[in-house]
Amino acid sequence: MRKIESTGLDLNLLIALQMLLKHSQVAAAAAACGVTPSAMSRALSRLRQALGDPLLTPVGRALVPTTRALALMPDLDEILQRISQLSSPRVFDPHKSQRAFRIACTDYEITVLLAPLMRQLRWSAPGVRLHLLNGGDLGVGSLENQVAELALLSPDGNYPWAKRRILLRESFMTLVPKSALPLTRSRYLNLHHVVLATEEAETNLVDAQLNAHPRHIACRARSFASAIELACAAQLAFNAPARLIKGMQLPDHMSVVEPVIPIPDFEVAMYWHTQTDKDPGLQWLRGCIAAI
Repeated sequence: MRKIESTGLDLNLLIALQMLLKHSQVAAAAAACGVTPSAMSRALSRLRQALGDPLLTPVGRALVPTTRALALMPDLDEILQRISQLSSPRVFDPHKSQRAFRIACTDYEITVLLAPLMRQLRWSAPGVRLHLLNGGDLGVGSLENQVAELALLSPDGNYPWAKRRILLRESFMTLVPKSALPLTRSRYLNLHHVVLATEEAETNLVDAQLNAHPRHIACRARSFASAIELACAAQLAFNAPARLIKGMQLPDHMSVVEPVIPIPDFEVAMYWHTQTDKDPGLQWLRGCIAAI
């Protein structure tokens, strides 16, 4: 048998190291591990001795990870994830599971993807629960800090620690008062508009098509649902996702028409952390969402 050299490291020290590097603060790492700050300080001393590196160095009042510590983080996270999986059940039974899944999303993904999913889960996985988080505020970064386990959002780039699957491509329809019909470019410009506060890119793309004739933005809303409600209440124009607006009951004075200004489609992607790629429960959930 090949001799294994002892490094002085054990599982508790590895967990302590992960929390120290995550929080860059002894007190916060201690709280996360359920130990006293003095115990965490002793753990940090043992880690420094075992690894031959300060790991965290003071800069002003803060502690900053060293270059060696930053290099250790990806391997450390993977090692602890694999150890965790050793004691985790490898088979996920949706009919018996009582698991709660945390998903970062916006009201669009709730309406188009998760509402149909919940109708299915009511019968196929009655004990499974979904905790829906504000994806507009949290973003894909909610996966890295483990606030969320899945993120359903418009793609905004690639992340080295995340995997991504495109779920759908969506086009826009224009919601306008019926008094503006038939809708022309000129009538569209004369309307007052509501836009999403978080959709600066869409706003800029539409206004770029209008050249020197900017729209009158009467309101900026936080969600698609609130934007549609405001448009209907105040007879404003709003460019809404087609899947979202087509299934809605609208007041008689409003109508949905094809846009008179070309608006690029957008995509919705599902993101998950590479550490959870082999999680049986999340594998099942990702398959359910992709099948919607």
